Amino acid sequence: MKLSLAIAAIVACAVFFYSCEEDKPVKAESSFGYIQEKILNRSCALSGCHSTSEDWAYAEHKLVLSEGNAYANLVNRDPANTNAKAAGLKRVMPSDPAKSLLFMKLNCDPTLSPNGYGGQMPLGRDPISAGQLEYLRKWIEAGAPEEGMILADVGLLEDNVTMCIEKEFTPLEAPPSGRGYQLAIAPFTIKPNFEREIFVYKEVGNTEDVYINKIEMRMRKNSHHFLVNTFDAKMPKKLLPNIDAIRDLRAGDGTYVGETVSQMEYQLFAIASQTPEMNYEFPEGVALKMPANQKMDVNLHYVNKGSSPIEGECYINILKVDPANVAHEAKAIFFDTEAIYLAPKQKTVVVKDFSFAEPAKIFMLTSHTHKLGEYFDIQIKGGTRNGEVVYSSNSWHHPLIKSYQTPIELNAGEGLRMIVTYNNTTDRAVRFGLKSDDEMAIIFGYYY
Repeated sequence: MKLSLAIAAIVACAVFFYSCEEDKPVKAESSFGYIQEKILNRSCALSGCHSTSEDWAYAEHKLVLSEGNAYANLVNRDPANTNAKAAGLKRVMPSDPAKSLLFMKLNCDPTLSPNGYGGQMPLGRDPISAGQLEYLRKWIEAGAPEEGMILADVGLLEDNVTMCIEKEFTPLEAPPSGRGYQLAIAPFTIKPNFEREIFVYKEVGNTEDVYINKIEMRMRKNSHHFLVNTFDAKMPKKLLPNIDAIRDLRAGDGTYVGETVSQMEYQLFAIASQTPEMNYEFPEGVALKMPANQKMDVNLHYVNKGSSPIEGECYINILKVDPANVAHEAKAIFFDTEAIYLAPKQKTVVVKDFSFAEPAKIFMLTSHTHKLGEYFDIQIKGGTRNGEVVYSSNSWHHPLIKSYQTPIELNAGEGLRMIVTYNNTTDRAVRFGLKSDDEMAIIFGYYY
């Protein structure tokens, strides 16, 4: 399964927000009116974010925060995020900031990603100030009234002290001696208003063949994807990168670096994640085989839409298992299509079939599109279960990762069908491509 440019950018779905509406005046003096003016209008109710139901992200978050709509859509309303809803959160829970998803997302809450509640907000922009967050907290504690003034200083909303003073990033502790290996990507800088995608070729350090049954990863926030590849044996030796050297995909002016692009053509997928932390364990008796003296190409894509430089950093632990306990060798699934054309202001459904050349038992599936993807369904193709839907996800930003306790069993010649629904709310045609405003359609997972 050779990694094309599309595959190499599997989760290169960096989101850019350029519009910034001017503040609308408060129609009547009220605490919520000031929150609308100073917080929601400035950081949330922006084109492409939460301004109208026509925003490209609306299909995922189902939340409009424009004036006249925000209060009814927030207070005592269930979130669209299924994990947050199942946990009993509301978008705003009167009197309880800790149960209010809006407050959690604006508060840089560290539990967002581990609990599957989505990312911090505002996405791709500077966080709100400490004073603004404190005023929001006091308003929620006061019962989140729509009218009237709470007992809190409105001047807090003019505070410019940075809210998200990040706790010191803690590197992932290396595996115990003899238990596995660590790949570390040292801190690197992403300049303001820039997306930086790097590759670093690392030696694993295994002197003999090993089997891997668990993968741990931790990286600094603001990364839109983490990907680990190997290289096809057919790759020309002159293209092999130097060990531990950072290779940028784009130069400082945003143009592609030719040599890096050429190397990507020979990459083979191994590991991927869209969250700052990952802890994935293969089913009992199943493991990935890693040949002796393995080298792996780590790919990180960071987006900085703020006004100050940020740092990227990443640690990957690869944990091994006794070969005597391995009954099945895991193999990667990587199915994609580049036949994507999305007419402006239309919904489009892209369908493609894929077959296995050998019998396969699938134990994990997930999907990838960019921001115009509304729904991603996977059906079984062929055999007695032909047409059965085995995977569905309605989130491009946090796609479902589905593990199967009972593997999906397919015979040789049978396979999977992707059915992807896109909603192109823009005024331009959108095609397949690597950039954040292009589109992709990819199935990946593991089988044996």
